[in-house]
Amino acid sequence: MSEFTAKKLKEARMKAGFTQDEAADLMKTTKRAISQIEADKRALSADELAQFSRIYNVDVRELLFVEFTEAGDEQRLTAKYSSFLKLLEKLSDREVEDVYWVIKRKVEGLL
Repeated sequence: MSEFTAKKLKEARMKAGFTQDEAADLMKTTKRAISQIEADKRALSADELAQFSRIYNVDVRELLFVEFTEAGDEQRLTAKYSSFLKLLEKLSDREVEDVYWVIKRKVEGLL
């Protein structure tokens, strides 16, 4: 693991509003392990990285790559939803309109 990833994990935990104790409970580990990970004193497995990503609701690439975090919001969102955008490209105009309609209703709390 890198110092960058350790720092980003701590930032993501704090942004998600978790204490180290709460993160440890969610990760099924100890507070000491969380502290060591965030201090770059303990190795991190790919499975743990994926679990942190899910728990903190952050893209794994944001935890790993400086270039990804320096990208603009538009680039970051495009990267995050690229598979969704590829699926949209395969739909007809009418189907895309239907998808937008459903998303809009979901955001408005109507679905």
